[in-house]
Amino acid sequence: MFLRRTTRKAVLLACLTITLASVGCADSAISLPEDRVVRVCLQPIPAYAPLWIAKRKGWLHDALQEAGLGSVQWSTMRDGPLQNEAFAAGLIDVALTADTPAIIGRSAGLEIEVVALAATSPESLAVLLPADSSVKSVQDLKGKNVAATKGSFCHHLLALALQKEGLSLKDIRFINMSGPEINTSLQTGNIDAGVTWEPYITQMLSSGSAKVLLDGTNLKSGNEVIVATKDLTHQAPEVVRTVLEVFRRGHDYLRENPDEAAALIAADVDLDPEQVVLAFQKIKYIPPLNAETIAEFDETQKFLHELGVNRRTIDVAEFVDVQFDSQSTLRLE
Repeated sequence: MFLRRTTRKAVLLACLTITLASVGCADSAISLPEDRVVRVCLQPIPAYAPLWIAKRKGWLHDALQEAGLGSVQWSTMRDGPLQNEAFAAGLIDVALTADTPAIIGRSAGLEIEVVALAATSPESLAVLLPADSSVKSVQDLKGKNVAATKGSFCHHLLALALQKEGLSLKDIRFINMSGPEINTSLQTGNIDAGVTWEPYITQMLSSGSAKVLLDGTNLKSGNEVIVATKDLTHQAPEVVRTVLEVFRRGHDYLRENPDEAAALIAADVDLDPEQVVLAFQKIKYIPPLNAETIAEFDETQKFLHELGVNRRTIDVAEFVDVQFDSQSTLRLE
């Protein structure tokens, strides 16, 4: 499950109980849509640039206000597992995250749904080596210390890369680390390889302390999704549509003004503006959420189940909420 320790589970359960009690007490006081606060959580990565732009421009707040749907409260978290914990504690309503942690959350019982595919970018996840590494191929990783965030799409990329060469995760010494920890460990030589994502890839390559063994090309699409609680999708679908429309507006701005967009959000994604512009070129924003994507979600959840991260499989078709396909500006099939 995404909650790693019994003590953490207990704390989160307590938080959830308190949160639900607070919501229950507040229901009679907050009954109108214009009083609603939509809590949106981002990660500091370029794949979510359209919504970072919207945040900086104030577009989502304005759109919600103009439609009488409420206001927005923004938060930022390092990765998907932390966002899952926030969902479990009832602290967020919408998150932009990778498909893998979203599937983990749903399998663990979170009442969340995928409402759109934000982006795909195979080049935005990669196996990195220390700059002076003698490793030349995936075969050379056998028996070595390789780090990734357990249950992330980078963990899945590692498994797929090994499988392609006739190996498995059992053939390496796997170490569970966060993105920042992987960067540090590569620099200090504590690991032989690290599987990570943007902006950590660009940070390491720019410093000259790492090199790429392989990325997700032809192995893992790097699906980034927009996830919302069932409460929001079922009770306030107009809010979800507004989020998606603003995401589209942010993408239009990015496409028409790449330099200005990069300068606007560079600090948010921990890169220099020039690096952000290069990152834009690697990312396909708002691709169609189609049968091929659903199939990839299914392969991911099978991997997580076999790995033991997920105790049960999920119905991927039910996990994806298709009610927005004809009502939002996103191209859903």
